[in-house]
Amino acid sequence: MLGTGTSSANLQEPLHWTETFRTPTWMDYLRLNHRLTAADKELDQRLLELHVGEVPPRTKLSIERPTGAIRKRDQSTSFFFRR
Repeated sequence: MLGTGTSSANLQEPLHWTETFRTPTWMDYLRLNHRLTAADKELDQRLLELHVGEVPPRTKLSIERPTGAIRKRDQSTSFFFRR
């Protein structure tokens, strides 16, 4: 399953762009990012070559939790909560 994405500019820092990409599940995200084709890798390299800054672009991962998505402690694995 494909995800959806957006790009947005920071109004205080016009050269700072944020790309947001959403997938329905964590497994979809992993599949999408760890099964890259040769064409995907080539496109990534071409996009990186467009970067003009001295420091390479950074990647930050975030997990968005919808409002009302309540998870009880006993329904979670130790991966999410330290016991």
